[in-house]
Amino acid sequence: MVLSLKPIAYVALVVILLAGMWINGFPHASAANFPYSTYQQFLDRYVVPGKYIGGIKVNVVDYDAIQRDREKPDSLYDKVLKQLVNFDPGNLQNKEEEIAFWINAYNIGAIKMIMDHYPVDSIRSTKINWLKNPWNKKILTIGNETYSLGQIEHDILIGKYGEPLIHFAIVCASLSCPDLSPQVYEGAGVMEQLERQAQQFLHNEKKGLWMRREKGEVHFSMIFKFDKKTFPNGVRDAIPLITRFIDKEEDREYLRSGDYKIKYLDYNWDLNTSSKAR
Repeated sequence: MVLSLKPIAYVALVVILLAGMWINGFPHASAANFPYSTYQQFLDRYVVPGKYIGGIKVNVVDYDAIQRDREKPDSLYDKVLKQLVNFDPGNLQNKEEEIAFWINAYNIGAIKMIMDHYPVDSIRSTKINWLKNPWNKKILTIGNETYSLGQIEHDILIGKYGEPLIHFAIVCASLSCPDLSPQVYEGAGVMEQLERQAQQFLHNEKKGLWMRREKGEVHFSMIFKFDKKTFPNGVRDAIPLITRFIDKEEDREYLRSGDYKIKYLDYNWDLNTSSKAR
């Protein structure tokens, strides 16, 4: 049966349908994905790329400014947290959107861990956890559940998706972590973003990878030792992943050969704060 409507009735129906698609200022068609514009504004304001702390090149965070701005009504920091409380991650539309969302959530959670106890000099401060182990502390409320950083990393990002590239994107507010990206992770391009992060991290000799062929040594990030689930044999299991992001074929062959002593770079847990940067 074909429904016949007079012109005025037709216009009224179209208006009703369009109104139903508009919720809280956002089209309903995109409401399933998290509205990242506020978080991007947050990153634009508080993340400063390419600074140095103790000889380590790092993207720093202006925690002092976040703290000052928190005292104002509707700060960007508070807006992002409220958006997470009001968001249901079950509405995310595909795997890429989910991976991007949970990486962003982890990084926001790490910042919140610092801000909840600020000032601190490390995420492993005894002010946060007297055993210097903050990973199981419930910190970030998303929808109807409050998550720890450990849950987001191990149960969701690694446990559910098994994507090793996430190790180059989740940031525990420390100098030896991968850099906090000044760009929000978004589903459509998340894999390309993760590959860029891996490239950047592994080319940083202070944080990712340092080959000392003259001494027969290769120094790797402790990240490849920390995650026993993804890399049960340590960095040996990570070599196929690492070599994807090494520019020179001779260096790739050297890493694959295993003819070197494996060492791990010291992991610096000092805060990635702009107050100590130059």
